[in-house]
Amino acid sequence: MDDDIDPPSVLVISDCHVGSEVVTTLDRDADACLVTDHDGVAGQTPDDTRVVVGDGRKRAVLRDAGAETTDMALVSMQADHGAFLVTQLLRTQFDVDTVVVVLNDPQHAPAFESVDATVICGSRILATELERAVETTFQTPETA
Repeated sequence: MDDDIDPPSVLVISDCHVGSEVVTTLDRDADACLVTDHDGVAGQTPDDTRVVVGDGRKRAVLRDAGAETTDMALVSMQADHGAFLVTQLLRTQFDVDTVVVVLNDPQHAPAFESVDATVICGSRILATELERAVETTFQTPETA
């Protein structure tokens, strides 16, 4: 990466361990910040990772985390309605151009698309990984 170019800023808003995993991975190539109200999630990040402890559904918490200047946001909440509130705030109050949301229930996707969010279905990803694990378990090496 060119030393003269600032890395992109990414805001990760999450009340589950997906958030700490994602921000830890992103922090290598981006200016990443985790917003969480869950102490266990906050405690799973490396010491040099920026963490704002608070309710990501609140405007003041998002502002403290840098939502006004972030390049993109990733939202992963235990409840889709909480993720929707965060997404609405990011899009309408902070004008964040790119918001990616991990949904628990794929039936909620149209609501998020209505606020111009990119939707990833967590249950589909999990199902794919579980299927892969099952297939790997039942594969037997060919014998000559």
